[in-house]
Amino acid sequence: MNLQKRTQQNTTRYRTALYLRLSREDGDKTESDSIANQRTLLEAYAADHPELCIVDEFVDDGYSGSNFERPAFQRLFRELEQGTINCVLVKDLSRFGRNYIEVGRYLERIFPVMRVRLIAVTDNYDSQSAWKTSDSIMVPMRNLLNDAYCRDISVKIKSQLAVKRKRGDFVGSFATYGYQKDPSNHSKLIVDELAAENVQSIFRWKISGMSNQGIADRLNAGKVPSPAARKLQSGAKLSLHFRKSDEPPWSAKAVDRILHNDVYIGKLVQGKTRRLDYRSKKKMNVPMRDWTVVDNTHEAIVPAEQFELVQRILETETRRPNDAETVALFAGFLYCGDCGSRLVRRSASYKGKRYIYYQCSGSKQNKGSCTSHNLRDEKLYNIVRNALQMQIQIVMEEAEFVESIRQAQQEPYRVRRIERQIRQLTAEKAHTQGIKEKLYGDYADEILTREDFLNYNELYSKRIEEYSHKITELEAERQNLQTAPNAYPFLDVYRKYRKLEEITRPMVVELIEKIEVYEGNRVEITFRFHDEIADLLEELHQKQMGQHEVSA
Repeated sequence: MNLQKRTQQNTTRYRTALYLRLSREDGDKTESDSIANQRTLLEAYAADHPELCIVDEFVDDGYSGSNFERPAFQRLFRELEQGTINCVLVKDLSRFGRNYIEVGRYLERIFPVMRVRLIAVTDNYDSQSAWKTSDSIMVPMRNLLNDAYCRDISVKIKSQLAVKRKRGDFVGSFATYGYQKDPSNHSKLIVDELAAENVQSIFRWKISGMSNQGIADRLNAGKVPSPAARKLQSGAKLSLHFRKSDEPPWSAKAVDRILHNDVYIGKLVQGKTRRLDYRSKKKMNVPMRDWTVVDNTHEAIVPAEQFELVQRILETETRRPNDAETVALFAGFLYCGDCGSRLVRRSASYKGKRYIYYQCSGSKQNKGSCTSHNLRDEKLYNIVRNALQMQIQIVMEEAEFVESIRQAQQEPYRVRRIERQIRQLTAEKAHTQGIKEKLYGDYADEILTREDFLNYNELYSKRIEEYSHKITELEAERQNLQTAPNAYPFLDVYRKYRKLEEITRPMVVELIEKIEVYEGNRVEITFRFHDEIADLLEELHQKQMGQHEVSA
C-alpha cells in the first residue's frame, strides 16, 4: 500500500501508526513474520476498527528487539511526543520489543503518561482495556517469555560464531578492504584484484618512507576509492556520520588500519570485541589473549617479510616535519648516549640557508642533567653511511669466506658414491620392471597359474616401489650436499644493500637497531642481527680452526 500522511484534522478518535519489525538476530521466521505479512494483518485489523485512522507507517527491517535503539522506532517516538500520533498498532508484543524491562516501562509508565494507546493484534492486547481484564497478569508474562527467547537466541548465535571463528571462517558483515566474500561461500575471503593493488601500493609507499597522511593524500589525489567508498560501490548500506563529501576520502587512520591488519598475510584475527549483553549494542574490547587467530585461511596480498618490515617501521615512526610528506630518515632511531633521551630534529636558518640538526631532548626537559649535543644532519648522514658501508662489507666478506669453506668441505666422494647407488638402483628397478612385464605372457602361455601370477605381480610391484622410494631419498641427499643451505637468512637483507650509494629509510629500518650520540658528536651505531652475526663469526672461527688442523 502506498501510504500518505494525512492531516491531523481526522474525525476518527485515534491517529494510528503501524509499527513493523523483523530481525534475523531474534530468530524471526521469514515467512510468518515478514514485513509484508505484518502490514497485511495490521491493515485488516484497522479496517475492522473504524476508530483507528492510519496516518503513518514505521519499519525497522533488520533490527533486534533486544533494545529500542532503532531508527524507525525513534522517529515514531518523536511523533508520539509531538502528539501527531496517539495510537501504535503492532502484530504482537515481540514486534514492539523483546526486552522485558524496557517493554514494561513503556507499557506501564511512558505510554500511560503520554496517553498513547498500544494494540498488539495476535496477543489480543489493547492498553485501553488491558488493566480491566485478566490480561493485566498475562502481559508481563508474555514480555518475560519474549525476553528469555531473545536471550536464548543470542547465546546460540554467539556459540555458532565462536565455532566458525575457530574453524577459520570469516564472520564479519563486510569483507576487509582488498578482499570480497566468495560468492559460493560467504565464510571465505577471495582477493578483490582492484583494491588489492591499492593495498600493495600502500605497503610499498610505507616502506619507501612515506607517512600515513602522505599516503592518504596521494590516494585522494589519484581519486582512488577509500574502503568506505568501496563498500558503498558494492551496494552495502552504511551509516557514515559527519560526511563532508559524497564520497568518503582516505584518511591517515584508514591507512594505519590497513598497515596493521594481519588479514593481508592470509591470517584471520577475529573476536576482538563483544557486546556487553544481548540487550545492548555497545561493544567492549576483548583481551588479546582471547582473540581467535587462524593462519592461512585465504590468499595473502602482502608477503609476510614485507608485512613484518612495515610493523617495524610503524614501531619506530615518530611525528614527521610539518612541511614533509615523508618520515625523517633517522626518526625513531636517535638517542642520547649520555642520558638515554631521544634526540629531536631542529632546523635553523643562517644567511638564507636552512640547516637541520639534532639535539638531546633531555637537555631541555631537565636543565643541567645533559648537554644539547647539537649534531648537524649532514655530518650524521656521512657517519651513518660510512658505518653502513663498512658493516655491509665486513659481513659479506665473512659470509663469502664461510660459503667458500663449505663448498670445499662438501665431500665430493660422498656425492660420487650416492650417484653410483642411484645408477645401480635404477638398473635394478628397470630389470625388475622387465620381469614384471613378462609375467602376463607366462600366465597366458599357462606357464604360471593364476594364483602364481597374482603373487609374483604383487611381489615385483612392491620391489619397484621400494626402488623408487630409495632413489628419491638418495637424490634428495645428493641435492643437499651439492647446495649449501641458507643458514643465515639475514644475509639476504645485507645482499640487498650491498651496492650502497645513499641511505634510504628502508635501509635504516632493516639494518640499524639504534644510533647513540655522545658529547663531542661521538656516534655509536647498534646494528640489527647482532646475534646472527655472532653465530656467523663463530662458524667462521670453527672452520678456520678445522682448516689449520687439516693442514697440520
